[in-house]
Amino acid sequence: MRSSVERIGSATTAESTELSYLADGLGRGLITSDPFMTAPGRDALRIYVLTPAFLPEIGGQENHIHELAAGLIACGVDVRVVTRRFERSHPSREVLRTVPVVRLTPTGETKGAGWRAVLPLTILLTKMLYLLVRNRRRYDVVLVSGFNMLPIAAVISGRLTGRRCVVRPESPMELRYAIGTESLGKMGLPRHSTLLRAFGWIRRWAALRVDRYIAISAEIRTGLLEAGIDPARIASIPNGIDVRKFAPVPPERRAELRGRLGLPVSGRILIYTGRLAFSKGVMMLAELWRDIAAEYPDAHLVLAGTGYGSVDSCEAELMACVAAHGLAHRVTMTGNISNVNEYLQASDLFVFPSDYEGFGLSILEAMAVGLPMVSTRVGVASDVAGRYQAEFLVEPRNPAKFKQAVKRLLDDSRLRESIGARAHREVHELYSIDAIARRHMEIFAELAGGTPQAPAALHRNADEIP
Repeated sequence: MRSSVERIGSATTAESTELSYLADGLGRGLITSDPFMTAPGRDALRIYVLTPAFLPEIGGQENHIHELAAGLIACGVDVRVVTRRFERSHPSREVLRTVPVVRLTPTGETKGAGWRAVLPLTILLTKMLYLLVRNRRRYDVVLVSGFNMLPIAAVISGRLTGRRCVVRPESPMELRYAIGTESLGKMGLPRHSTLLRAFGWIRRWAALRVDRYIAISAEIRTGLLEAGIDPARIASIPNGIDVRKFAPVPPERRAELRGRLGLPVSGRILIYTGRLAFSKGVMMLAELWRDIAAEYPDAHLVLAGTGYGSVDSCEAELMACVAAHGLAHRVTMTGNISNVNEYLQASDLFVFPSDYEGFGLSILEAMAVGLPMVSTRVGVASDVAGRYQAEFLVEPRNPAKFKQAVKRLLDDSRLRESIGARAHREVHELYSIDAIARRHMEIFAELAGGTPQAPAALHRNADEIP
């Protein structure tokens, strides 16, 4: 199940693949036929964004790259997103809420696919490299979302064209492993294999030639430093959110939302938002819920998200667990939704049991709405919440500590209110997408030859995100 995504100016889906466009030596169908793919005005700062996935694929990375691109466009930057076409039903070219997008084949999922992913990803990188070289006069800087493979195309094209490259690693796991554990298992390769070492060398060669890195959390900044990246080339800028959309609501609005969303009008609602995947810790949460639900008869759990498209989806296991414990009336599983903000606004407590996160946009969204939270110590949780609710941040895979923290907040409404109010203020001051977009724009302008700006964090301490 997929939520609908608003599209403005959607182009007709091309039936032939982009590979045929590249083969004719002109790339007309891919590069020059679309009105929004023509060369922008030269006075505008021009950015190409390479990302492995984009809307309508649902996920924190996809949503944030869209919000960032829209924020840059609102600041007067010309932005074009280049991504992979996961499904043939997705248009090859369109404008998504002001953001021009071009999608390149091959289609289909490659994450966790083992050897089956090698050819599709090689074709994708070749197409991206061709596009960047072919369109070198139409952009000033390339922004790459992710650390694994896409930076290779951006760095090679930069060596050929002189265009600068900025990379945003989205997960600490990207920095540690060149290929995921599941893919390695399917490929039958140990991590010390010659082939994997060769790919690691290529990745490191590209990594050391990236012009600037954006560290979205202190954990990723540390990972970059451990990988040998010059600290002068790292700027600490977190992800941002639309603080107008994610904002607290008065009690009467909360009650109205609960009724409309089919949630209990009275009682305490706990909510998790994100992928329903084993790595997100939601199976641990489901097991804990049996005890918490028995002790708090008015409590209700909302799991907002889906496992669709995740290589470690646990959606079926979650449904079986809920049914086996007789908790179907105490748990709401929303599936894919586009109104996450409303579910958060209808809730009382945010729970986030993830094993690891590059950032954890769900955390910011919940805090912006004014929710207190119990979270594992991952991603941005330690950066932004560690100073005033450290006792509610627990180590991953520690169910006893997690349950203890949840019960503490369920038992103290004043503490929930106090923590939620501070969380709201913190996020609105430091993490609005408008401010984050401006910080990105300063870096792009510097690299494109504008007024130099020293790499710095958005925060009080330039060396660490709070």
